[in-house]
Amino acid sequence: MRLWLVVALLCFVAAQPALAQPAPASQQEPPSRVGTVSIASGNLAFHTAGDTQWSAAGVNYPVATGGSFWTDPQARAQIQIGPSTIAMDGGTEIDVTELNQQAAQLGLQQGRIHLHLRQLDTGQSFEIDLPQGAVRLLQPGSYDIDAGSPDQGARIAVFAGSARFVGSGADLGINSGDEAVLSHTNPVAIATQRAGSDAFVEWCSAHDYHEDHLASPYYVSAQMTGYSGLDTYGNWQSNPQYGEVWYPSQIPADWAPYRDGHWIWVAPWGWTWVDQQPWGFAPFHYGRWAYAGDRWGWVPGSYVAQPVYAPALVAFVGLAAAGIGAAAGVGPAVGWFPLAPGEVYWPSYTRNAAYIRNVNITNVKNINNVVIESHGATPPQIANGNFANRRFATVVPQRVFANADPVAPAIVHVPPAALQKAPVAVHPPQVTPVLAHTAVAGPPQGAPNAAGLGPNRLAPGTSGQPGGAAPRPTNTAALPARPTASGPASTERSGSPAAPHPEPPAAPTTAALAPQHSGATPPLHEARPATSGPVRPPAAVSARREGPPAASEARPAPSPRPAAPPPRPPTEAAIVHPPARHLPRPPVHPAVVRPHPMAAPAHPPQPAHGPAPAHGGKPPPKKGGKDEERHG
Repeated sequence: MRLWLVVALLCFVAAQPALAQPAPASQQEPPSRVGTVSIASGNLAFHTAGDTQWSAAGVNYPVATGGSFWTDPQARAQIQIGPSTIAMDGGTEIDVTELNQQAAQLGLQQGRIHLHLRQLDTGQSFEIDLPQGAVRLLQPGSYDIDAGSPDQGARIAVFAGSARFVGSGADLGINSGDEAVLSHTNPVAIATQRAGSDAFVEWCSAHDYHEDHLASPYYVSAQMTGYSGLDTYGNWQSNPQYGEVWYPSQIPADWAPYRDGHWIWVAPWGWTWVDQQPWGFAPFHYGRWAYAGDRWGWVPGSYVAQPVYAPALVAFVGLAAAGIGAAAGVGPAVGWFPLAPGEVYWPSYTRNAAYIRNVNITNVKNINNVVIESHGATPPQIANGNFANRRFATVVPQRVFANADPVAPAIVHVPPAALQKAPVAVHPPQVTPVLAHTAVAGPPQGAPNAAGLGPNRLAPGTSGQPGGAAPRPTNTAALPARPTASGPASTERSGSPAAPHPEPPAAPTTAALAPQHSGATPPLHEARPATSGPVRPPAAVSARREGPPAASEARPAPSPRPAAPPPRPPTEAAIVHPPARHLPRPPVHPAVVRPHPMAAPAHPPQPAHGPAPAHGGKPPPKKGGKDEERHG
């Protein structure tokens, strides 16, 4: 009996490594929380984990775990993550160490940022890692953080809210209205003074958006990155078939979704759409598009508290199978169209059931009935769908798609009747990008940060990806435990993980998915030079392809803050709460007009009608049925 028990225990122990194996890449859940570049005034560069060079970035470029961003000394930029904004001063480098539904962790290598943290739910954390330590933001509020220089320590100003700094032998709480000035010593000495304003703070205030009069939070969650631009550039109307629909204003008569922009490759999703419009983030990474009443409208679908990001909610047409590319005289071609309400988005970069459900749940009522095949093939009810927007497909030469060139000037005219007969592929084509991005210069190699290290240079004994996060403080264990996405809270920190390339799914067998239009694109390392880290050529950052920047502004070069800034009373933190379902919806959905931080529209929007509704709670139930709450 005892021998049987020993054998059973040994078998159980031997089985543990197999049980602990991580899920295959195809079954892992991709990031669902993604930010975006909302302002790019001057030259902005970026690279992702594993990149060998810096590349040009611009408005609507996605911001996710593993990404790094750099502004040249005469540039400024703003990033939005849900309702919160992060402004970057000139000569600033930040690394997105972690970004998910529970945590946001940024590494400020050098330079200065200004954060307006509008929402911090229970169990969420927001942390900024400096060369001298870590700053945990404890409440919604307004924060200004300077990484310092080799001759001057970091500065942490709290205009509203509260923060905590831990590192270099210090553990300090910073209250609203105070600024902590750190010495460049170890252990660090900290002096506290009144937080003061300067030119950069005023620039941030002028370019930040004001949510007090937005109508959009009635219809979408404030956690949907890019929602703040909808009210300036369009209006909401109720549609008997689709519910609440947002209609863009001041667009050409022949405008169509996913036509004014370009494609780029971003791991782990693969081919990603970058729109050219200043409002072009939320409507192209969430929801669906419907063509009704001779115009296009964006349908966000049912309300969810945590919307799930997708690289592009489109399907592709099988041009080669229909003989369209050769007939048009352009050689190989690529065509795509926006998915309509009710049509399933079937990603090529994952087969994770939870992700597929959550990315579709707002617009597909029967998504739980779709069965994921073990061999990875697209379910027949999806591949053989009717696809209401197929006749509006945009077709361009394959080289335009692969080169990340602007789509609009290269559109190939194809008769709608031919597009309507073409087979549909739910996965992007197997096209290898010619270049990952436009190579540009990053931070100057010789400029050390406050730790005495050059940009993206890890301290001896540390680990991380080339161009990854700044060296982690050695004494941050005293920080409050930060919840992780997979389990209990932890204070352990590590370098930015390299984002895996999508694992190609099994070859589809249906006629609608021809080999040219199925599967994922091969990894980009085949098209990149074999170097050990990001290439930083001495030339200045070149023109961007990643979307139109805000209008150039004449402003003085960034200057250090005065040693004794004038007193500045703290401002109240603007907090966006999840909308309340018991609040009555206003009878008229106004088109709210307000100043927008990104860029002014070519023509002013139509005047607003009716008072702007107050918001701050969850949207009320929609007419005609029970509003089922879902979790993304």
